[in-house]
Amino acid sequence: MELQTITTGSLHNDTYILSNSHKECLIIDAAAPLEDVIAITQGLKVMAVILTHAHYDHIQFLDEIMSHFKIKGYIHKNEIEKLYEPDLNYSRVFNAIKVCSEPVEHFNLLEDKEEFKIGHFNVKTFLTKGHTNGSICIEVDDKFFTGDTLLHWSCGRTDLLTGSEEDMQKSLKWIRENYAGREYYSGHGKKGIV
Repeated sequence: MELQTITTGSLHNDTYILSNSHKECLIIDAAAPLEDVIAITQGLKVMAVILTHAHYDHIQFLDEIMSHFKIKGYIHKNEIEKLYEPDLNYSRVFNAIKVCSEPVEHFNLLEDKEEFKIGHFNVKTFLTKGHTNGSICIEVDDKFFTGDTLLHWSCGRTDLLTGSEEDMQKSLKWIRENYAGREYYSGHGKKGIV
């Protein structure tokens, strides 16, 4: 298993490319320009993109990535509306109105505690509300991705639309109880240890 990180923008967003021995790869979040993703995925079969949540800085290049690789997206059902609403995904704040052009049918809508396979990858997703009401953490084989729930220096903001400080504290408690000592990869900045 190989993990490569593309860090972009003033918010230091991380897009992860996880590949296996079968020459398959998954994309976690879509913050990196398509050309950067293409450069890393040469010789690999891109299987899907999984979104930790639908804020603009994590979906900025989603359309281009899904269209180019002809792949499906995975997102929690509570986040799907945000893809199509610039006020909910906060793209309006960045003066870069972003409305997803991929139809809802191109997404697998996740529930809490989903377990499934994508190619030879074993994927588990967990609803970890707080930053948004549909934020998820993703476990792919031995890698754990926390999006903006758990960051290297703290946790994601809870004062934005659908955020909740109470939910965030519950989610962080759940992560500590279930992943203590595990390495994690967040939506911004360096990896850390739970």
